[in-house]
Amino acid sequence: MEVSALQLQIIYGSLLGDGCLDRPKPGNSRLLQRHSERDEHYARFKHEALRPLILGLFKHVYRDRRSGKTYSQIGFNTVRDRFFTDLYWLFYRNNVKHVPEIILAQLNEVALAVFVGDDGTFDRSSGTVKISVDRYDMRDRQLILRWLAERFGIEATIQKDRIYILRRSYPQLINTMPENVLPYISRRLGFP
Repeated sequence: MEVSALQLQIIYGSLLGDGCLDRPKPGNSRLLQRHSERDEHYARFKHEALRPLILGLFKHVYRDRRSGKTYSQIGFNTVRDRFFTDLYWLFYRNNVKHVPEIILAQLNEVALAVFVGDDGTFDRSSGTVKISVDRYDMRDRQLILRWLAERFGIEATIQKDRIYILRRSYPQLINTMPENVLPYISRRLGFP
């Protein structure tokens, strides 16, 4: 299977964010991606960029057992391929997703933008972005913090289950995002 450089970065960013890989027995893995239905434009951006690796977009409605609320999502799955199985073994240990340190050096601005697009929110009160990292342990959170600082010059702190981009680094975050991706991220997060 051929994967372009852009597609690889979108996949990496998705795996840092909301994307997940399944691991059937037997067979190969695939990337599963779900977004809130209100973020359909963002899901469509990813869907288009990942063609022909992906199957069609679909809508999914489910009821959260914990809250009892009903949610509407839009998403897609990729084809199953050895490529995704290899990524599974990099990103997962004991069926739990982690940040593979070896991959961080390969991630560029597109991966960062997709990661922020998946798990980020714009905090109007502080005028910056916070990124949810609740599924990651402290080691992984520290790796992400170091990656942001060393690769992009973005200062951030860890506060509970979020990474907060320091207000003074917010312009650097925005300037780092590629122009062809920024409109989707901006619309998704509601940047000013």
